[in-house]
Amino acid sequence: GFAKQKDGQEIMVRPSLDGRYHLVVTAPPPLRFGSFLPYFFAVAIAIALLGWTLSAGIVSPLHRIANAVDRFGRGDLSARVASDRKDEIGNLARSFNAMADRIQTLLTAERRLLQDVSHELRSPLSRLSLAFELMKDASDSEAAVSRVRREINRLSQLVATLLEVNRSESDPSSMRTQPVPVASLTEEIVEDSGGEAEVRNIRIETQIHCSTVVEGDPELLRRALENVLRNAIRFAPAGSCVQVRVHDSNGRVKILVRDYGPGVPENLLGRIFDPFFRVDESRDSAAGGVGLGLSIARRAVLLHQGEITARNAAPGFQVSITIPVSARDPL
Repeated sequence: GFAKQKDGQEIMVRPSLDGRYHLVVTAPPPLRFGSFLPYFFAVAIAIALLGWTLSAGIVSPLHRIANAVDRFGRGDLSARVASDRKDEIGNLARSFNAMADRIQTLLTAERRLLQDVSHELRSPLSRLSLAFELMKDASDSEAAVSRVRREINRLSQLVATLLEVNRSESDPSSMRTQPVPVASLTEEIVEDSGGEAEVRNIRIETQIHCSTVVEGDPELLRRALENVLRNAIRFAPAGSCVQVRVHDSNGRVKILVRDYGPGVPENLLGRIFDPFFRVDESRDSAAGGVGLGLSIARRAVLLHQGEITARNAAPGFQVSITIPVSARDPL
């Protein structure tokens, strides 16, 4: 008999010479390895592509983070990692960026402090030298000594003020605010600047119509107004005047300081408050400035939620400072 199965097997029963029967099963040959090679290569290629994709998604971002860390370590404080991933690698990148931002802020504040100290000590030391020279011929020696003593005290306060500005920028909540009468503060600053103006043959004219008391840090406010006034005196022509006006304005105090000098080119007005910016290198150097006075003034005003602007007054140059009456919540 003969029977064929579905799997290709053939079953036969044959009689033998001895009267017995033999069962013969015939099956197709087994599959050879060569027939699987195309499938094997296809699977291998798929696994390689998957591994490359996973590697690119993990190793490449890690390389970018490592490169950013290396650049930051070499002094490039602007080095950051651009990543919008939501996984652990994205968290690592964001943590690095936050750390880099904080370190950059601290180092920038430290460098700025050193720059500010060198700038701000220059003017009081010049006034001290002038006061000592005047003492030689002063008929009222007690008044001259009092002026020197006041300048020495001002130097001590100046160092503390610079530290205060940098600390306030790092932590605005640390500002030491108190009631500050703007009118009397302005009068003190004008009086202290009188010697410098007299040497340059410049008059200081004041119009103070303000009885408002603002909440703020008196030393920071003093530094802002003094720097603006000193800048006006420095560049006012000999024989001219510098005008200082103070008045109330809708719950705010407005201070205007104007000189009658050459002004600033219109295309440079937007940079006038940048650190170290000087309209004319030779002119500013001769006048003893390094381009930090107005920058420090701006920082002090902004810490009081105020506004400081500059414009050409044709003729001259005018700086406007606006301070809110209450500045208890500094920026």
